[in-house]
Amino acid sequence: MSYPDIDEARRQHGALQRLFVRAPDVSDAQMLRKVEQLCAQAGAAVRDEYCRQEIAIVAGYAAELFAQGASARYESESLSGNEFLRLQILKALDSFHSRLYSLEAMRRAVEAQLTGRAEPRSPSRS
Repeated sequence: MSYPDIDEARRQHGALQRLFVRAPDVSDAQMLRKVEQLCAQAGAAVRDEYCRQEIAIVAGYAAELFAQGASARYESESLSGNEFLRLQILKALDSFHSRLYSLEAMRRAVEAQLTGRAEPRSPSRS
């Protein structure tokens, strides 16, 4: 069985992850608007507070990343501020994705109990 809310959250996650896998152009205001839109859609897709918190982290760090000069306060000897923020965004996205996997596994386990199936199917790891 598929879960439309989780599937939608995964689509938004994938779109966000593709934006941050490589360093984005932080001077692009349209990119920030796109990230904000994707975050809003991802947060609304699944009714889970942990997912919303992780997406809020993504949105917050993205706002810092795309703000003129804001990333300078995150700089260190080994990492630029932009790279630090990008890595924090990817970390939050990974946590979001892991939570989706857990939510799906929990739903499948409940379904298995309700239907009397011995073993729930493994959730997809897309």
